[in-house]
Amino acid sequence: MVKQTDLFINAYGKLYANRGAMTPGVDGKTVDGFSLKKVEGLIQELKERTFRWTPVRRTYIPKGSGKRRPLGIPTWKDKVVQEVIRVILEAYYEPQFSDRSHGFRPNRSCHTALGDIKYWRGTT
Repeated sequence: MVKQTDLFINAYGKLYANRGAMTPGVDGKTVDGFSLKKVEGLIQELKERTFRWTPVRRTYIPKGSGKRRPLGIPTWKDKVVQEVIRVILEAYYEPQFSDRSHGFRPNRSCHTALGDIKYWRGTT
């Protein structure tokens, strides 16, 4: 059985490795200063149902064509909660999906789908 704090620490570890981890969210905070005390506080907020999502900070990044595309930057706290939710939902739903489903799945993509149909012989 996984402890609640472990879920959040693992989510933090996965997000910390990202290059954008030092980009401040709308609250101005980054990954720096994230601690076990903050994890416990976040878990308490979720238990008490006082946690509130924060609107993302909109910024624009340049594209190769010279134009710019919008990018939303959530707060660090929101990122961690999103990752915990993703892990929980993936653990529940992933075993239920068909092996022939490739969209938005771990270790699957349009390339794995094309690899599967390469040897397809039709139906009976």
